[in-house]
Amino acid sequence: MNKPILANLKVFGCHAYVQVPQDKRAKFDSKSSLCRFLGYAEHQKSYRFEEVSTGAIKISRDATFMEDKFDEGPRNYNDESSVVEFDDHDEDEEKEEGKTDDDMDSSDDDNEDTRSSKSNIKRHTRTQSLEKATVIPSPKRRTYRGPSLEHVSAAAMDFEAAYIVDSVGETPTTFKSAMESSDSGKWKEACDSEFDSLQRNDTWEIVPLPKGRKAIGCRWVFRVKENQDGEVERFKARLVAKGFSQKFGVDYEETFAPVAKFTSIRVVLSMAAKYGLMLHQMDVKTAFLNGSLNEDIYMDQPDGYLDATQPDYVCKLKRSLYGLKQSPRMWNQTIYGFMIKMGFKKCESDHCIYIKRDDQDMILVVLYVDDLILASSNNELLKSTKMALSKRFEMTDLGELDYFLGMEIKNDRKTGMVTVQQTKFLKSVLTKFGMDNSKPVKTPQDPGLKLTKNMCEQECKHEDTMCNVPYRSAVGGIMYLMVATRPDLAAAVGSLSQFSSDPCPTLWQALKRVLRYLQATPNHGLEFTREEGSRICGYTDADWAGDIESRRSTSGYVFMMSGGCISWKSRKQRTVALSSTEAEYMALSEATKEAVWLKVLLGELGEMTSDEAIKMYEDNQGSIALAKNPEFHKRTKHIDIRYHFVREKVESDMMTKPIAAVQFENIRDRLGIQGAAANESRGSVEKTAAVKKTPRQAASSVEASGRPSLAIPVGTGMYQ
Repeated sequence: MNKPILANLKVFGCHAYVQVPQDKRAKFDSKSSLCRFLGYAEHQKSYRFEEVSTGAIKISRDATFMEDKFDEGPRNYNDESSVVEFDDHDEDEEKEEGKTDDDMDSSDDDNEDTRSSKSNIKRHTRTQSLEKATVIPSPKRRTYRGPSLEHVSAAAMDFEAAYIVDSVGETPTTFKSAMESSDSGKWKEACDSEFDSLQRNDTWEIVPLPKGRKAIGCRWVFRVKENQDGEVERFKARLVAKGFSQKFGVDYEETFAPVAKFTSIRVVLSMAAKYGLMLHQMDVKTAFLNGSLNEDIYMDQPDGYLDATQPDYVCKLKRSLYGLKQSPRMWNQTIYGFMIKMGFKKCESDHCIYIKRDDQDMILVVLYVDDLILASSNNELLKSTKMALSKRFEMTDLGELDYFLGMEIKNDRKTGMVTVQQTKFLKSVLTKFGMDNSKPVKTPQDPGLKLTKNMCEQECKHEDTMCNVPYRSAVGGIMYLMVATRPDLAAAVGSLSQFSSDPCPTLWQALKRVLRYLQATPNHGLEFTREEGSRICGYTDADWAGDIESRRSTSGYVFMMSGGCISWKSRKQRTVALSSTEAEYMALSEATKEAVWLKVLLGELGEMTSDEAIKMYEDNQGSIALAKNPEFHKRTKHIDIRYHFVREKVESDMMTKPIAAVQFENIRDRLGIQGAAANESRGSVEKTAAVKKTPRQAASSVEASGRPSLAIPVGTGMYQ
């Protein structure tokens, strides 16, 4: 007789974070809800919970339990607290890899005790006030089962925040709700357009399901697309496969597909400023349908378009479909093959950047999934490329580039200036978190405040208060701004993101200060100019032992080109540096790795030759001497060999620590982060009278102050 499995037995009444289904939350909403464990569902293999904030009953198997956490007093609900009835949720829609316990199913059920209370059901209405909002944070650090949050990855959060700007109001989550909405006609038209496109591309054939095979599900996804002015551009519907039910080795194998790096996009924009390139944009309709499948995959027929003559049949997919694990890879391979046939060359440093030269003219194509940027010096070359792409794929020509991945881009070819801002997204973040009327400040960080874990432990009594604060969501919104256009936020985001899983009131106030700084600078962004020149240079610095608890230092660097930032980073070092020289030397290692990659990219784009050097600036004489010669052996022999390939130095104080307003604004201006003063929002802080310095002027001032600049060869295959 098999022993019973006891892993699913949990401590009654303990706290648990229950996953909120994706179709029941917005982009910035919390992914989990703090609940009490009540027991087990009667008719399915799931847990039964009571939501702490509302008293609502939830049925789910996706939960992280905190069996040492219980209530410390009587339960207090809001006046309108009651049982909330959820719609039935197909268990096939739950991701198999997300299971907490192998034998538990996942669904939001209305067959429990909620049935007896249907007449008394009241939906809980969240207050619009930020401090009173019912938003539950993710599990505490000690119970988190994912990667460490000490350094939250920008890639993990950037698009979580990015596409909030693409949606207006409530969008339907199912085909049924779309057809019952006030915009049902527009949604039906969008669905018809998508289905017709699928039919034209011969995406599937209707066949009986073979024995021993299981068909994966599919669903409709709806979105309202806006332009940069916030006006509705179109209603969009897309049929996606439920790829989470695919099995490795049966339904798919390789899945990786590259996208263009943000740094590469900024390099192309800086080149557009230098050469006066035309910038255009195109969109591939149903891009993934262009990829052919190597596996036999069967899918249910889509809602609303069931074949009346063969209702029990399924769709055997011939082409990749959105939602399949291998679809991005198949599409990338398809467009890569076509670009090569057109005479383009793929950059090895970024596989989504293509370049083609025709005599004295050139054209660049930047690929981000199904969005394309085309930069060309010749109008005829641009037109011929567009025509060839439109002939091979179903394309939408969006004309001149003005809005890409939430970034507002303006290209003034007459003056040789390209500006990149995120004003619309920034304002949506401020509005989302109730800070659109906040008092502006001049800097994102308080120079006199040090954030520590001990601070949170001392304020643990405020834990219930922090359950109502969307700290992690706010960090995600600010992070996307930092990743795309705002290097002046790098140090603040790096500091605040370390506490995403366990914030406290002081941290929340520090985060709100960043939002207040954004309120002061809504129109600030990157500015690339022809007059500034295109020669790349870099600056780096380190804040030695800046973390007062771990005593680890923070590395920071920026790279400038055409008067604006193209690459930046602020990150805590992995080990403790025993001296400022060692901290600076380790920071240079990070900057050098980025410089090596930039050198290769610029070489492929024809912007640098093998004998050109990347000039970088540094203010620590010891680290410069150590980079030139193996000096101070007794004091530096313990330094990891990975750091000893450093040969170039840079300067960048605002990337590593909080600094005073005048100094901060001066450095920000020198980084090319500019704002349209005439368009600044009401109440924004006026810029200081600090004189803006161009990168060359900044370099001259560094050299004049006795800080040497280096341009040292580092060997074949690396930058010089």
